[in-house]
Amino acid sequence: MSIGRLFDISARTMQAYQSAMDVASNNISNAGNANFTRQKVVFASEVGEKGAGNGVKIQDILRVRSEILDQQIRKYQSGYSDANKRSETLQKIESIISEPSDQGLSNYVVQFYNSWDELSTNPTSLQLRSNVILKAQQVGEKIKNTIDGFSEVQYSLQQEATQTVNEINLHLKSIYEMNQQIYDTESRGVKANELKDQRDTEIDELSKLVNISVSKSSSGALSINVGGIFAVDQTNYNEFSVKMINGQLSLVNKADQNSQAILTGGELTAISDLYSNKVTSYKEKYEEWAKSFVTEVNNLHMQGYALSSSGVSTNGIPFFGQLDSSGQVINAFEDDELRINSDLLNDPSLLAISSAPNKDGDSTFANQIANLSKSKIASLGNQTFAENYSGILSVIGSDKTVADNSSQSNELVLQNLENQRSSNSGVSLDEEMTNVMKYQRSYEASAKMIKVADDLMQTILNLI
Repeated sequence: MSIGRLFDISARTMQAYQSAMDVASNNISNAGNANFTRQKVVFASEVGEKGAGNGVKIQDILRVRSEILDQQIRKYQSGYSDANKRSETLQKIESIISEPSDQGLSNYVVQFYNSWDELSTNPTSLQLRSNVILKAQQVGEKIKNTIDGFSEVQYSLQQEATQTVNEINLHLKSIYEMNQQIYDTESRGVKANELKDQRDTEIDELSKLVNISVSKSSSGALSINVGGIFAVDQTNYNEFSVKMINGQLSLVNKADQNSQAILTGGELTAISDLYSNKVTSYKEKYEEWAKSFVTEVNNLHMQGYALSSSGVSTNGIPFFGQLDSSGQVINAFEDDELRINSDLLNDPSLLAISSAPNKDGDSTFANQIANLSKSKIASLGNQTFAENYSGILSVIGSDKTVADNSSQSNELVLQNLENQRSSNSGVSLDEEMTNVMKYQRSYEASAKMIKVADDLMQTILNLI
C-alpha cells in the first residue's frame, strides 16, 4: 500500500466518522423532541480499483421508522378523535338536559301534575289555579331552553365543521409543499430526514381530523386520500369544503362538489354525524314529546267548564294556544315554545276543570289532567309521558356511554402503539452516547494512521 493511499484512506475514514458523530449528536439533541425520528448511520466499504478496499464511507443515513406502525397509529388516532369529540359534545347535551336534577324537565312535569292534583282539592281557589299556570310556564321554559340548547350545539358543530375543513386544507397544502421540498433536496443527493419528520407530523395531525389513507410512490413521495378522494401527492393537492347534501353535513372536493368523501373517522366524522343525525334526532324527539303533551292537556281542558260568571260557565277553552275563527287551536306549540292561552294568563278563573256548567266545586278534569302522568299516549307509541321521556334520555345516555367506551379503548391501543413507536424510533441516550464513543475511537484510530503515514514519509525523506 502506498503512503499516499494510506493518507487517502485515513482522511476518508476520519470524515466518515466525523459525519457519524454529527448524526449521533443530532439524535442526542433531539431526545426530547416527540416529533423527531432517530437516525441511523449505515456504513459501507469503499471499494477501489481491482476490488481493493479503499476505506469506509457512509452509505446512507436512515430514519428508523415503521410505516406499518404509523398506519396503525393514524387509524386509531382517527377512531380516538371521533369518539372523543362525540363524548365531549354529548357531555354538553347532558348539561343542557340537566337530568336528573331539580332543573330537569321531569321534575317540572311532576310539579305540573301535582299542581292539578292540588287544585282538585279546592277547585275554586284562584291561588291554586295561578299555581297551575306557573308550573305550566316552567315546563314550557324548560322545553324551549332544552331545544334551543340543541340548536346552539348544532350551530357550534356547523362552525366547527368549517374550521376543521380549513385545517384539513392547510395540512394538505403543507404536505404538498414538503413533498416538493423533499424531492428537490434528495435529488441533489442531500438527505431530507428532518423534512420527512415534519411531513409525518402533519400527516399525524391530519389523521386526527379525518380518515385518511397514505401510500408511497417509487420516488418516495407520499400520496394521501381523504375519505376515498385524492387529496395530495408530489405534484398536486385538492382543497375540500363543507356542503349540505340531503340534510347531511358532508365533506366534498371544492373543485368538484359532486365528489363526496366517505367519512369513517376523525373529528369531522363525529361533527357530521352529531349535527346531521344525533342532535337532530334528540331535538325531534323532544318536539314530538312536547306536541303530544300540548295535545293531551288541551283535549281534556277543552272538555271542562270554567268557573261560572254571572251564571255563565264557559267551555271549549284550550289550555295552550288560541282558537282561530274556525274553532281550531293555533299557536299552542310555536318556535319550540309552549304558549299558554293568554286568556288564562289574564284570568285564571277560566281554567276549565268542571264536568258540567255552573258546577264550580267539581274537579273532574283537574283529576284527569293530573292522571295524564299514568296514561298511555297513542302518539308516543302507547307509552306514558315519563316512559317516553326516559327513553329519550336512555338513547342519549347510551350514545354517551358508547362514545366514552370507544374513546377509552382507542386511547389505550393508541398509547401502546405510541410506546412501540417511541421504543423503535425514539432516541436512547445511552445508545447514542455509546455510538459517539465508538465513532470517536474510530476517528482517533484514523488520525493515528495519518500520524503513522506521516512518520513513514519523514523516514523516507530522511533517507534521500
